[in-house]
Amino acid sequence: MKTLLIDAVGLAGLGCLAAGVHLQFGPGPALIVAGAVLLLVALAAARRKGAA
Repeated sequence: MKTLLIDAVGLAGLGCLAAGVHLQFGPGPALIVAGAVLLLVALAAARRKGAA
């Protein structure tokens, strides 16, 4: 349950970040930033899972 809450908070934060970039710069850069953040989170999660 704790990981579900952490994932929900992370997705909400990513949504807020993407919305802010979208409002400031438009949809193209917003999608690039959101994709980069998701990639970094996935790499960090894979690294953490592999280390455990």
